[in-house]
Amino acid sequence: MTCGLVGRMLQALVLTGMLAGGLHAESRSQETQLLQAALAGDLAGISALLDAGVDPNTRNEVGKTALMFAAEDGNVDAVGLLLKRGAFIDAQTNDGCTALALAAENGRAGAIEPLIGYRADVSIKTRAGEDALIMASRSGYRAIVERLLKAGARVDTTDRHGRTALMSAAAAGHAEVATLLIAHGAPTDVGDEHGASALMLAAQTGEFGIIDALLRAGAAVDQRDHDGATALLWAAEHGHVGAMQALVDGGASVDAFNDEGWTALFEAAYNSRPDAVAWLLNHGASAAAQDAAGLTPADYAARRGDHDMASRLNAAVAGH
Repeated sequence: MTCGLVGRMLQALVLTGMLAGGLHAESRSQETQLLQAALAGDLAGISALLDAGVDPNTRNEVGKTALMFAAEDGNVDAVGLLLKRGAFIDAQTNDGCTALALAAENGRAGAIEPLIGYRADVSIKTRAGEDALIMASRSGYRAIVERLLKAGARVDTTDRHGRTALMSAAAAGHAEVATLLIAHGAPTDVGDEHGASALMLAAQTGEFGIIDALLRAGAAVDQRDHDGATALLWAAEHGHVGAMQALVDGGASVDAFNDEGWTALFEAAYNSRPDAVAWLLNHGASAAAQDAAGLTPADYAARRGDHDMASRLNAAVAGH
């Protein structure tokens, strides 16, 4: 679960005063009032409660502080006030989210500045292993990614699944963010826990702009995941012809095969991707190839009930 999702699920509870022990609105504690004031950006309310002795670092049941609520909702002045009044900048929720992570994930660029100005630790990770850079990259906030990089965020850090910020941007199809990360030296050929590289993730989403940027940066076009599949197979599985074109233009082997003997044509046939099948046949893919079970792409098309595709593939075999 992401930091932002936790916040959105609990925001309604904060507004109705049901946190901090399940109190009703009419009897809510001052601690709950502080969280509400921070969420609403109520500077006068925040000041009055802090003057009354409320701890600026009071937490709700998931560990969220007033600073986190203010940062998540982009209440910049509230963020600044809470920092001046002793809010702990690097406090973490039960899931490890910081105010900086919440601001980064939710695109609150204004809140990022005072947090970095007060030296928020950009390297802190959540329990899922994500730092603010990975979160901002996954969400596609280029300006925040750039600011975090300037503040010292590392481009090579990984989450608990082995994914970098570049992989997260590629998987979400954020071309501008991916290009920025590449320009800042993000590693292009590392694989996650499944061996998937940024190039494969970009191929899966069909973002040929990211593919071009990765290939220009020297990404290995025929790198294989833990199942032996190359990026071309990932693109063919999802029918992304533009991505396939970019990969082949970059030197990808059209008949590269995975550990089961499947080529891109197998993936396209099995997943009923007629445009991808046509493109592959026009670019010399072998329709006569057999996998480890001795079956051809036509066999899989027939098994899927796509007899028109099976006939086309068989005709391609006969034509050779």
